Amino acid sequence: MPDDKFPIESGLIRPDFGVRLSTTWARLRHYAGAVWAENIKEWRLELTYPADFARSLIDPVVYLLPYLLYGVALVGGRTSENLHRLVGTSDLVSFVTLGYIFIGFMNMALWAMGFSLRKEQMYGTLESVFAAPVPRWVFTMGMSMHSILHQLLMIITQIIFITIVFSIRINPLGLLPSLAIVGVMLLALYGIGMIMASTTLIFKQGWLISEALGSILMVLTPIAYPLAVLPVVMQKASLVVPTTYGILAARHFLLGETMPFTVADAFVRLAVLSVVWVAAGLVIFTLIDKYTRRSGTLSHY
Repeated sequence: MPDDKFPIESGLIRPDFGVRLSTTWARLRHYAGAVWAENIKEWRLELTYPADFARSLIDPVVYLLPYLLYGVALVGGRTSENLHRLVGTSDLVSFVTLGYIFIGFMNMALWAMGFSLRKEQMYGTLESVFAAPVPRWVFTMGMSMHSILHQLLMIITQIIFITIVFSIRINPLGLLPSLAIVGVMLLALYGIGMIMASTTLIFKQGWLISEALGSILMVLTPIAYPLAVLPVVMQKASLVVPTTYGILAARHFLLGETMPFTVADAFVRLAVLSVVWVAAGLVIFTLIDKYTRRSGTLSHY
């Protein structure tokens, strides 16, 4: 029966705009608290093993060096006239270093978010996390926040090391627009990360899909080479990959790399990709979540 003592809650009185706004604000604060709590939980787990955490910061630097040294060996020095002819900059070291940074962002979406659900299964806490009174996307956003912050630490470590050893030559005025394009790109990668996370609920070993998709994206994204050296079919395929626009635009702002489209086009296309990938991620995650609940396989390991 309707409760006359609380007419709004019982539906006897339709809440006005102010009440609805207050309720929405309270709900968003509740969601933000859940995102932050998930982020803090991941940090506490990670910092429990400081040696492993330190290794995670050093590994990206070690993996970057073969790209740089191999490139320097092939062109006979730090600068390349052929690279300058293709993209408008001859600085091989800065070109490859900035491109390699985006591998970390892809790993964040493909591995970190996807493997987080697997870790919850291994810990036996997945059901408890999913029972929290918040939507599932709030949980994945908390995982994404931790992954982004961890990735920023790795990027800072890489830049400090490369600046000390090789010195990166960039245009400081391009930092702000580069961060803007990276921010939009992260939205699109969040959608991809949600898809990767949802595959863990069905296949359990979600790394199989992450590795396959990651290998494809690594080739399509012009990380250590110009977009122009890819076959035409692969160049067209690369235009649906968010990191392609992130890399090209960031290097355009910081190194003066020429792009096959304008800066405005890069932002618009990346914004459209963000909407598409996030929508696809939310839909796929919701469908798989419902499927695993109906089939009773959520707790299967």
